[in-house]
Amino acid sequence: MVANLHTAGRAGQHHPACPATIWACYLRPEAVGVPGSRVVQQRSATRPASIRPSQEGFEGGSGWSCEGFEGGSSQSSEGLKDTPFTAKLCSITSLPEHYDEMADCCEAEAPLRYQCFVKHKDDELNMPPMGTIDSDATCTAFKENEQALLETYIYEVARRHPFFYGPELLYSIQEYKGVLTECCEAADKAACLGPKMDALQEKILSSAFIEKFKCSMLQNSEESASIEWFVVRLSQKFPFADFGTVSNLAANFTKVHKECCQSDMLECTDDRADLAKYMCENRAAISTILADCCSKPVLEKFYCLAQMAGDNLVPAQAPQTTDFVDNEDVCTYYKEAKVDFLNKFLHTYSRRYPEFSVSLVLRLAKKYQAILEECCEIHDNHACYTKVLYELQPLVDEPHEYVKKDCETFENLGEYGFQDALLVRYTKKVPQLSTPTLVHLSTKLASMGSKCCILPESQRTACAEDYLSVVLSVFCTAHEQTPVSNKVTLCCTEPFLDRLPCFSALETDETYIPKQFNVATFTLHAFVCARAEPEQQVMKQIALAELLKHKPKATEEQLKTVMEEFSALIQKCCAAADKEACFAEEVGLNEKNKMISKVSFRYCYLT
Repeated sequence: MVANLHTAGRAGQHHPACPATIWACYLRPEAVGVPGSRVVQQRSATRPASIRPSQEGFEGGSGWSCEGFEGGSSQSSEGLKDTPFTAKLCSITSLPEHYDEMADCCEAEAPLRYQCFVKHKDDELNMPPMGTIDSDATCTAFKENEQALLETYIYEVARRHPFFYGPELLYSIQEYKGVLTECCEAADKAACLGPKMDALQEKILSSAFIEKFKCSMLQNSEESASIEWFVVRLSQKFPFADFGTVSNLAANFTKVHKECCQSDMLECTDDRADLAKYMCENRAAISTILADCCSKPVLEKFYCLAQMAGDNLVPAQAPQTTDFVDNEDVCTYYKEAKVDFLNKFLHTYSRRYPEFSVSLVLRLAKKYQAILEECCEIHDNHACYTKVLYELQPLVDEPHEYVKKDCETFENLGEYGFQDALLVRYTKKVPQLSTPTLVHLSTKLASMGSKCCILPESQRTACAEDYLSVVLSVFCTAHEQTPVSNKVTLCCTEPFLDRLPCFSALETDETYIPKQFNVATFTLHAFVCARAEPEQQVMKQIALAELLKHKPKATEEQLKTVMEEFSALIQKCCAAADKEACFAEEVGLNEKNKMISKVSFRYCYLT
């Protein structure tokens, strides 16, 4: 149960949907014989009696309700977590054949068995994307069997995004149904569905990405790190809320995310609803702009509150940051209650500087704490810490200059050129990473350009820092499973707020031994021409990374020339009548087994 919130009337309340019905989708059911289109109904036999199919369905989504479920009961939650799902999984005879490590979880005692399964969540499955929707077939299926279509959608999204919170998925189903309801009645179904489904998929990808970051933060840091993150973010969004209100909200947002990350979906869903209810009942103490969100249905309400932009105004009566410098009793207050004092610093600094990224404010607080630890041990401590704001300024200037340069590169080269620039930068820094990993990472990092560099300059740095911090945290989670670079490991073991500066500060790896040249890597065939342009771009980037691993000393001008020739070669041969013959002629092998080319790769053998 959410702490310090109004929870009256919870017993017997009707939930809009029961997230327990989608839990199994998150553990890769495709390999244990669970047909996607019927995954929810096939588990109905294992549900506790309190959970039954709902005839009327939920608000715009699938048809399950949790009648009579006492949301705050940890006992019912524990029983639900272990009995229906782990028992069902452990009864599947093919489980050891497909997932031997996961099958070992069945030997553990409850509730450790459940947590063992949760630890085996994996989103690195190389599953194909959802793909383009067939408007006619989808609308026909929606009309003939709405329930089956929605359940299939649950299955397909959940297995691709195992860290996607259950309540968020339920909200996405509601949006999915709304899109189908509208577009399947449109004269041009495809024209209506296309952009709306693209927007929904982008929202799902973004939410899953951020939620994985928050789970990583909770997993790799103490709970206090998450509370501090929320203190900053909530103070920036709701600057009129006092410290006590923000502190309470931050603790409860952390609790909700912890439950969601542990796949405690009933508590996650229930406490999200309670937190939204609390915010709406106390909106006078939080913000005057919550009314619209608070009028929405329960599933949509929390999402709206979490995603809203905020007030973006600084209260005239807000304390000044100088209060933490000019006051001669700072050391006394700090020593009496360090955590509380530093959180008040975060609250004050954040509401005064909503244009700063969360990571930047946390780094400023970390530096401020280090200065206080030093100054408060000497006699004239006030004279020691009185210049602290000047010492914090370089921490503010550094990311601003970094983002400014990157946005200039983005504006000059465009998104694809920006990807190439980042690919070169990170291949030189950490060439030990696999080429697909480098291409994927540079693509993710380059998305910062289209997300942030189009914003007003005052908003760019915060947008870029917050986004890149999420990208690198998710990357670090994957790298921990199969570490290949000591440099990456070093940066990934830093607190999440320091990871971006660490990666940015990495220099070219001068100890790297160039990769042996492999002709096959640069050999092209006619099938390249059938690839869509984005796929061809990925192939070019693979060639670029491989070339750089082979010749790490190549200059930017040399790399640019080679890649221009590589692009020209593809364009020429794809326009030829005999494409395969063209590629064979332009890129072949001589008697010494060295690549020869009339137009490309002349720098592959630079001395």
